Amino acid sequence: MTQKELAEAVSSSRQTINAIEQGEYNPTIKLCRAICRVLGKSLDDLFGEKNGQDGESDSMQHPSPDTICFLTEVDAVWGGMLEDVLKQNGIPTLCKSTMGAGLAAKAGSMLERIRFYVRYEHLPKAKEIVEALFPTSAPQGED
Repeated sequence: MTQKELAEAVSSSRQTINAIEQGEYNPTIKLCRAICRVLGKSLDDLFGEKNGQDGESDSMQHPSPDTICFLTEVDAVWGGMLEDVLKQNGIPTLCKSTMGAGLAAKAGSMLERIRFYVRYEHLPKAKEIVEALFPTSAPQGED
């Protein structure tokens, strides 16, 4: 995942992500949690004691194939289609509603958004599929 992609996923800037990686900026706990959620890691994994030779966290240098990674977030109306296409391509997904069932029922499904997560080993192919299905950013809510 590039700095730009991570920044977009956590509603931050690429410069902020770069400064965090360089140790020049201490992010808020809210931003730390968002980064952990997107990367599928714990706070200790990403912001705990460094244990690599060059001061980097080992988990950041070598993601395992089973690491769960954020893929995209789409409006609920597109979620079923995306899930089906990913499954047809042999890519298992984890889908999470941003609202929860109770709030979605009350507010209406048109406001609901679905976050998709895939294993790291499937991330490149899954990104290709998302780009093919959503060549513009409108369905993903980034207008």
